[in-house]
Amino acid sequence: MGTDSFSNIRFKKDTAKRFQSFSRMYYKTHTLALAGMLDFFKYNEISPHESLGKRMGLIMDFLQKFRDFTAKRNNATIAIIKDLEKHGVLPTKAMMELLFEGDATSTTKKSKGGEIEELVIPEIQGMDLDTEFALLEERKQRQLLEQELAQLKTMINEQLLNRVKVIRPALGTPRLQLEMTLSEWKDFQEHFKTP
Repeated sequence: MGTDSFSNIRFKKDTAKRFQSFSRMYYKTHTLALAGMLDFFKYNEISPHESLGKRMGLIMDFLQKFRDFTAKRNNATIAIIKDLEKHGVLPTKAMMELLFEGDATSTTKKSKGGEIEELVIPEIQGMDLDTEFALLEERKQRQLLEQELAQLKTMINEQLLNRVKVIRPALGTPRLQLEMTLSEWKDFQEHFKTP
């Protein structure tokens, strides 16, 4: 156990049994259980003698709003997946906006067992998929070219510009000197040779 010391506290038997069953259910040791309970009251600024009345109402309202929020997101996701299964296409921009806005509408049909909720995705009008895919492809190509340009700039700086030194002779005009071996220069030329 290390250098931790223990202390005895006296409880009534019924209370001790309740605490032990609670502790075994949620914690590894009784010490962790008691520390967790004390921390809960301290961090949440709640007194054990205080009623949670309004606070509990606020918590329940928050949980209901959160449940509604996640249900909308789930409905939008299910609607998109159903549309994908039906049409076999990649998600469009409008579908992704639906997912993040949660605007999927629903209609209900009655059956023998009660109500079954059927999700309906709003019609996507005026969407040209070919144009949208072409734009996505162009965006990917642009990103690749920007990455390649950044790599080339880094390579030119490291292998060429950083190796250039100014030579100032006693007589004559200053000149530039590239401090690179002949094999390095040939590799550099080969790398930038156009096909």
